[in-house]
Amino acid sequence: MIKLRRGFSMLVAIFTIVVISLVASYIFYASATVNKEGQLQYQKEQAILLARSYTEYAVMAISANDRSIKCIDNINATIGSDPSIGLGYAVEVKITYIGNQKYIKNCQRKAIMLQDSDTDTLSAIIDVYVKYRDRGNESLYNNYKQYVPWFTYHKRSLQKIWD
Repeated sequence: MIKLRRGFSMLVAIFTIVVISLVASYIFYASATVNKEGQLQYQKEQAILLARSYTEYAVMAISANDRSIKCIDNINATIGSDPSIGLGYAVEVKITYIGNQKYIKNCQRKAIMLQDSDTDTLSAIIDVYVKYRDRGNESLYNNYKQYVPWFTYHKRSLQKIWD
């Protein structure tokens, strides 16, 4: 009878260790998943803020530029060290003009040109694309960066420049 108790105690101890290790591994897995989701949410929020900032920057650049010489059609920027390996953001702004022909005749990207219009309205469609990669494992980027997908946040806005 005593030998059966020792064997039973050993089985209970092994079963308890296995159950505790399974629970611990699930906790580590859940923690890593929550951490990963938080990081992706942070990167998306950063992309949204960058899109807002570059929309305002584009409006300021359009207002300060002399369109009779040359229009600003694109603005490109890199924020961070290197977006291609997941350590930053690549921003591309495309500007399309809407307005009186005499104000936007030198612009390459025109949506609507109003001819012989009495109004001096100038508007612009501003498309901002913010591209970024998931900042996962560094060795993944060093070895397989061509397989790591880009995330792109796009913001389009119609901005009235002046009347």
